[in-house]
Amino acid sequence: MEIDILREIENHIQNGKGAALVTLTETSGSTPRKAGTIMGVLSDSIIGTVGGGAIENAIILKARELIKTGKSEEFEYNLSVDDELKMTCGGNVKGYIKVFSPSEKLIICGAGHVGQKIYSIGKFLEFDLKIIDDRKELKDQCPELTLASFEDILPKLSIDQNTYIVIVTRGHEMDEKVLNLVKERGAKYIGIIGSRRKVTLLKEKLEKNGEIRDNIFAPIGLKISDGTPEEIAIEVLAEILKIKNGGELVHRTIIKNRYIGGANE
Repeated sequence: MEIDILREIENHIQNGKGAALVTLTETSGSTPRKAGTIMGVLSDSIIGTVGGGAIENAIILKARELIKTGKSEEFEYNLSVDDELKMTCGGNVKGYIKVFSPSEKLIICGAGHVGQKIYSIGKFLEFDLKIIDDRKELKDQCPELTLASFEDILPKLSIDQNTYIVIVTRGHEMDEKVLNLVKERGAKYIGIIGSRRKVTLLKEKLEKNGEIRDNIFAPIGLKISDGTPEEIAIEVLAEILKIKNGGELVHRTIIKNRYIGGANE
């Protein structure tokens, strides 16, 4: 049973959903289950049991609250009529709720200069990274490259609300093909490189078809680079981190000078 619980939690995470593992770490007196008992809590079901009744229901509710925040937490209940659960067992139970959140995925479509730099810098961030291209000559430059056509590989990849997609292929026609393969699959972020003219034409086409979405960002990135592949990569990743972390486009500094604030204050 314990192996089944762990496997089901793993499957849930692989499908892009959070899950929690409840472990009773200490019990005393009369309690429904003993220390070491585990239970899996998923978004719509549970696996195993820590004793049923009011205590289990309270733990399940707590676990689902924690899954939303991604935080793990200890718990303790005194199973008496004076405790919040109003139980008569007379025992005491302590435990730990370990929350597992799905990995955030960064899929880079295009392994040219910009794509390679995004991948290289992205290695320092906590993303499950994948870079895709169908050009064999790029494999030597980028050994981690998944060499395949976008039409073949993208439909097979798991794309969900924890997925960030960067489209930097070899041309605007291919960019649009890739966009069509991913735009309706629930990614949190889809960024498309390109000039303002190219993006304006794309926007008009999407508006005409009623396909404008809040998760589509074009042109890609914050306006902070000097145009080199390295700095473009940084501005793309900065935009992704802003979306991922709910960040703000503000300076942290409280000391302004002519370089930052425009005047001494």
